[in-house]
Amino acid sequence: MDSTYAGKYGQLSVLGTELLSSDFIEQLEQKEPEEFLKSLSSTGYRREIDAFSALYKVPDLVEVALNAHAMRMMRNAYMAVPPLARDFVMAYASKWDIENIKLILSSKKLGYGLESTEIFLMVQRNVPVGVISGPITMEEYREIIEQKDMEAVVHALTRYGYGTVLLKYLNDVLRTGDISEMVVALDLAYYDRLMSSLKFYNGDEGLMLRYVKELVDVKNIMSALKASAFGYRDVGNYLIKGGNIPESKIAEIAGKPIEDAKSAMPFNIDEAFELYKRDPYLAYFEAALRGQLYRKYLKLFDESAISLAYIVGYMIRAEIERDELRLAWMNRYYNVSRERVENVKVLKHLK
Repeated sequence: MDSTYAGKYGQLSVLGTELLSSDFIEQLEQKEPEEFLKSLSSTGYRREIDAFSALYKVPDLVEVALNAHAMRMMRNAYMAVPPLARDFVMAYASKWDIENIKLILSSKKLGYGLESTEIFLMVQRNVPVGVISGPITMEEYREIIEQKDMEAVVHALTRYGYGTVLLKYLNDVLRTGDISEMVVALDLAYYDRLMSSLKFYNGDEGLMLRYVKELVDVKNIMSALKASAFGYRDVGNYLIKGGNIPESKIAEIAGKPIEDAKSAMPFNIDEAFELYKRDPYLAYFEAALRGQLYRKYLKLFDESAISLAYIVGYMIRAEIERDELRLAWMNRYYNVSRERVENVKVLKHLK
């Protein structure tokens, strides 16, 4: 047993008390935008709201504050992490770099500039370079966004390792404008890194291995459902290795119309199929799959006090909070359908 896990557990167990309750988030959904921000300022989000209120106005202020707060919580997890857990925790945290790079690629394709892109980045702003080793800093992201074209963006990303993943697809992207293969390649690289970084040092990593395998299953099922929805049948190049579900089962799901795929589904997400019949929105499936996964594992992570699982569990809960708050804000400010918002929530699966 690595005794440094005990110190990390103590730190995160205290910080975990700052997570917002599901009841508080539900109350926010009932408030008008001005009251929404005021109520959020009464919590730990005040630090971010105060820091950025002079730079951003509503609605951008809310987006920036939510993202920056989530990344501060993530930083709590991966700063001073026990050495034997560091590779995996940093591999897990790299998902935000992946999401940011996807956003930048999409923005560059659509011709959006810095101001239209940076507010959506998942990054902790105003953190001095060198304080965090690993994730790309805000200033570095700005430099990448300001590159003149897609080719320059990809070459700028080579210094972080991601560009080498993307280079092989660059000519096709420049010819067709389709970035889908780049997006898939980033996902494949992320999960490959996640699987390879999980080592058995502390003796209790089996729980995390089981979680990662099912996380891969969820990703592959979503790829199959998207393939079915858009008429693609050959999903072999889009599948991530290392999950529990055989490729043949994933191909079976992809080969059926979505309404007929329930019989081949290895997860019980019948409600998502019913919702999709009324409103063909793929996010219902992702919410249901993630909800089942978290319901199965988060309690186990919480009970694994001095371990890698507890650290990752804290990171997952921070991610869920950010997503749920964004949904609440979208419902209040952008008038996104309340039914859709309710049915893509993950927290409801954890009650």
